[in-house]
Amino acid sequence: MERLLVGDVLQAVVADSGAGGEGVVKLDSYPVFVPFAIKGEEVRVRVTFVKKDYAFATLLEVVKPSPYRVKPVCTYFGKCGGCDLMHVCADEQLRIKRDALKNALLRIGGADIDVPLPLREKELGYRNKLSLPFAKNERSGNISLGFYEKRTHKVVPIKWCALNGQWAAELIEIVTGWANEFGLSVYSERTRDGLLRHIVARMLDTLCVTVVINGKELPAAEELVRRLRSKFDDPTVYISENTKDTNVIMGDSVRLIAGESAPQRLGAFSAEVSPQSFLQVNNEIRDRIYDAVAQQLGDFDGDIVELYSGVGLLTAQLALRLPRTRIVSVEIEPAATADAARLMDRLGICERVQIVTNDAVRYMETYANENGARRALLLDPPRKGCDRAVLDAAVGFERIVYISCNPATLARDIKLLSPRYALRYVQPFDMFPQTSALETLAVLERREEIL
Repeated sequence: MERLLVGDVLQAVVADSGAGGEGVVKLDSYPVFVPFAIKGEEVRVRVTFVKKDYAFATLLEVVKPSPYRVKPVCTYFGKCGGCDLMHVCADEQLRIKRDALKNALLRIGGADIDVPLPLREKELGYRNKLSLPFAKNERSGNISLGFYEKRTHKVVPIKWCALNGQWAAELIEIVTGWANEFGLSVYSERTRDGLLRHIVARMLDTLCVTVVINGKELPAAEELVRRLRSKFDDPTVYISENTKDTNVIMGDSVRLIAGESAPQRLGAFSAEVSPQSFLQVNNEIRDRIYDAVAQQLGDFDGDIVELYSGVGLLTAQLALRLPRTRIVSVEIEPAATADAARLMDRLGICERVQIVTNDAVRYMETYANENGARRALLLDPPRKGCDRAVLDAAVGFERIVYISCNPATLARDIKLLSPRYALRYVQPFDMFPQTSALETLAVLERREEIL
């Protein structure tokens, strides 16, 4: 193969799909990743990035399209940094995700196991949350909301999003109309001045809106609230002050300026959800995952230790589904464990749920395997996966149930556990249709020779 250069134009057949849903052109064994190309298509591409082991290219033309190619329903597809598989029909999306997971488990994790197709509910309109940065057109002065273009901080203005419902389009119209009418300033990452940074909204039973600002006060807040109430029943409105030079969206705290926080339906129970609380964005798939976790632990007659438990939402879902089970819920953030304790008390399950404020590593090294008790370990870590020390300390558990949003780190952690635990079950869930992202439930059992 001749040396590849940025700017080179190639015509080739897409040989495979990448982990991010992109097409992969092979030059001998050298991979060129092409977003929005589909396996089997003949394409023309322009090389944009070259490394020793791989390259990236942009799609110029689909010479011979795949039978799985469809017309995207969104006018912003390919421009904003959101969806990357909307050009692929629904069934093929599931196959692409299944194969990416299976390849990661085999290549990284050394686990050759049957992987079923991901379980899916809605294809569109499934997201209950929306986070949008403000932007201001330098020429017109018009304020808009949008998504960042992939791998940039350039905002692509939008008026709606196909992954959210009609509520999102109405919210965007209200907020941008209000911001423009009152001539508010927009935060600049370059100069670090300007007021409006982000809108963060969640629609469950009622709408919760947080305006993230570079300051302390929000001008014309009463008018924003009035306009929201004209479209939505009982919305709550918060302000989050974020004056730091950071990519983190929310500030350290939120302040309620309108409405009253009310319990929202979350599967097996209702609970108040703070704007800062983590909650899965797809209600239907969230509940299917909770059901699947309960099913995988339903025959276990020992205690369950849950790490990275946050405010206890998964803990409570599991405790209500398994009424004879005791759960130890471990979280490092004191504010989160305080919320979890209040939730368990309100649901009447605090006698079966022990809330522990501790670092996951320290807890595992100190308490997790004491007294020879029969225990299962429930892991729901962030995208980076589990700390190595947590996995090294997992020696006394009979079963590990692992919920992952990243196939690569899941496979890595399964590999680290493989000397002591065998992977017995895998079920992917299509939490994020139209994107390459995937949620996976994996179950590992302690090898008999370790007993």
